[in-house]
Order: sequence, then C-alpha cells, then structure tokens
Amino acid sequence: MVSHYSRLFGGPFAGHDETHLRELSMRMKDIPQNRRGRPRRGDLAPSGFVYLGQFLDHDLTRDETRLEHAAAAPERTRNFHAPRLNLESVYGNGPQKSPDLYDHSERGSETFLLGHTEALLREQIPSTPDDFYRPNGRALLADHRNDQHLILAQLHIVFLQFHNRMVDYIKGGGATEEAFPNETIFETARRLAVWHYQWIIRNEFLKWFILPEILADIEKDGPRFFKPFSGENIPALPIEFTQAAFRFGHSMVQPQYDINCWVGVLRLRDLVRKTRPNQPGEPLPADRVVDWNRFTLTWGGNANFAENIDPLVSEDMFNLPAAAMPIFSKVRPPPLPEMTLLRGSRIGLPSGQQACRAAEVEPLTSAQIGFDDDGNEFLRARGMNERTPLWYYLLREAEVRGIRRFRGGECLGPLGSRIVAEVLLGVMDADPGHYLNVDPNWRPLTVVFGGSSEPRQIDSLRRFVAFAKNRHPL
Repeated sequence: MVSHYSRLFGGPFAGHDETHLRELSMRMKDIPQNRRGRPRRGDLAPSGFVYLGQFLDHDLTRDETRLEHAAAAPERTRNFHAPRLNLESVYGNGPQKSPDLYDHSERGSETFLLGHTEALLREQIPSTPDDFYRPNGRALLADHRNDQHLILAQLHIVFLQFHNRMVDYIKGGGATEEAFPNETIFETARRLAVWHYQWIIRNEFLKWFILPEILADIEKDGPRFFKPFSGENIPALPIEFTQAAFRFGHSMVQPQYDINCWVGVLRLRDLVRKTRPNQPGEPLPADRVVDWNRFTLTWGGNANFAENIDPLVSEDMFNLPAAAMPIFSKVRPPPLPEMTLLRGSRIGLPSGQQACRAAEVEPLTSAQIGFDDDGNEFLRARGMNERTPLWYYLLREAEVRGIRRFRGGECLGPLGSRIVAEVLLGVMDADPGHYLNVDPNWRPLTVVFGGSSEPRQIDSLRRFVAFAKNRHPL
C-alpha cells in the first residue's frame, strides 16, 4: 500500500511572508547576539538519543519533495517508507529483494555485510568491522540518508551488528523460546531487533523528550487526535509531526562532540558527509569509530549531552553542506532553519496558536513568544507574535514549558509532547507486528555477553549497543 501524508488539525492555513521567515531563520543561528544569555544544560538526554531520533525519523518517513515543490498537497505527497517503526531503513526489502546488503552463505540465517575500518599502524589502532560494506568504494545501506554524518552512520552500523550478533546467538542455541513456528533464524533475529528497538523508543526515548504528564495522560485516557485502529495499515503521517514537531532535534545538536579516546573532540562540520550519496569513498579510518559510552552515559566528563530544546541551531547545523542534506542538490542549500520555515509555510501548516486551539492546549502568551523584548518586537512587527510558525513555536514552547526536573528546554512542551507522543505511540499501537500486539508479556532478552558472567537485560540503548558490539555493559 502506498502511503502519503495528512493534516492533524485541518487546513491548509495561510502562510507567512517569506522575507520575514528568512529574517526569523537568521535569528535562529546560535551565535552570541541571538543567544542573549540563554542558559544551557538542564537535565538533558545523552546525545545518543538525539541521533536515535534522526534514525527513527528516517525509518518512518521519506518525503522526496524538493523545497520548490513544497506547496504540494500532503494527501498527494508520497511517503516512500511505510509509516512503521520496523527498521525498513536497515533491512531494506530483505535478503531476496535487497540482496546486495546481505551475506547469503547460510540460507535462512542471512547476516549483513560489514566493511572494515582502515587500520592506523603508526597509532597502533587496528582495523575493526565498524564500517559499511563498500564494493567499488560505495557504501551499501538501505537508506543513504543514514550516511549523512559520522554519528548517524555509526548508529546504523550498530543495528547491522545487532542483527548479526542475534543471528549468532540464536545459532548457538540462545532464544529458543523466542522463535515462532516456521520462522527462519534470519526472521527471528530481525523480529527481535525490531522489538528491542521499539522497546527502547517506548520506554526510554519518549521518557527523555516528552513531558511526563502528557505520557501519563495518553496512557490513562488514550490519544486525542492521532487514533489509528489496532492493526490498521496507517496510510498517512500528519505533517504537523513530520514537518514541525519531530524536527525538534535540530536544536539539540551540539557544535562539537567527544568522539572517542583517539581523536577526542571534533566539530560538527568535520563529521558531516562532504561527498554526494553513492559517490565512492575511502574506508572509515579506525580512529573515527564512535565510542558509544560517550553518547549513552548520563554522567561523566567525556559524556555528550543534548543541547537545550529552544529556537537556536548550532552554526554548523545551520549551514549544512549540500551533501549532508536529505535531498541532494548540486547547489548550496539555504540555511536549515530557513528551509524548514519555508516548507512549513508553503505546505500550509497551522500557526502554533492555531494548533493550540485545535488541540485544546493553552498557548504561550504573546509576551512569551520572543525570548525578550527585542524578540517580541521583531515578531510583532512581522505579524508572527500572535500567529507564530509552528516549528518555531514548538521550540519556544519547549524552552518555556519543557520542564522535566529543573528548567525549560529539557523536553518538549505540552503541544509538542502531545503531537510527538501520539504519533509515535499510535504508529506502534496500530502495528500488528508490534511486540505489545503480538505478545503483551514480552520483555527484552536477558543474556550473557561482552565477557561478563552476569546475564544482562537488553532493555536500554546503552545495552543494545553493548550487545551489538559484544562489549561489557557498564
């Protein structure tokens, strides 16, 4: 079934003057004159969850509409991915229809092909199987968007490794009670990879980025707006989610990351792809393998944490090169916030205030829309104080009302939380293959791995990575 997009709150709504949107975009670059004393670092998520968000976005939706055609009706805009959290972006169409991704030496126990990193002999850093398989220099993966930058690419590698480790575990006699009748080892391993992934989204990812009271309300009373039936083949994801609410991650990207013990801190610009998709490239140097401890720890001097959710985007994220954009272009793209604001206006998204009225959520006051008097005056003079672009509104709402423990900006606010949680939970709840619909009592596997003698449950992103790489889970 071909899937498209939909509108959660009706419309289309009137857009904004595009000159004003470009001006607003420039005020979203995270430079001192725009920051103006904004605080940083509340109770923030490890950065691994920021990139898990980008990864699952690529799993759910693939809109190939170019900016110049963004006014197309969402109901007639194709989503090239099934709106399921089913790792389609990893498995492609499976061993038979996407054969180049797989090692077929054991039929029914297919594993992913992996490439080896380039050893650095002088530094005594050995080669490891932590790269994409690169015949003729071209990286092979089901969704080339997951090769936009090093951290996302390394997360994709983790999922390939998890599947391969699960195949080996099953072949060794593990998880016998998990196999379904007539399931091949490949099919069991794939299903368990998907179920552990869904578990992490439901029980970890959402708890970092959604207001606790919104999650509790949905769990108690169900969704208000996004209500697919159990087992329904969801035909459309709402554009309020795909084009605004789930783009909150853009503001959480750090300007630099502590990658590993060899290279330490690297600027974001040094991590993004410089060549176009499918263009031949060199193997990943061995000193560029991401140390996932530094992206999943909730403490420690080497840990990487998300930036606050607010209307600011780091400079290197603001000016991404063309090769790192989801839709490749030969010309230099506009700034990322400008593209997001223009696309939202052209497609007819509601303003933040209109969405609040439709969702019966108390909107921010006009005095809260801008960070200070200067921000409010800028928005007021352009008619965006009472009719604020939805994406910008949701980032500002998070900055004011996204309080998990200490201060705003730790998670999404009431409207953003509800849109994101209802869509992600709705997608999973409607999926007949989701673990709760197949076996409500299922829990992540408890296994011995990584040189530890103690069985560990693979119930977190941190342990998911540790199992995938067969390393001791701290």
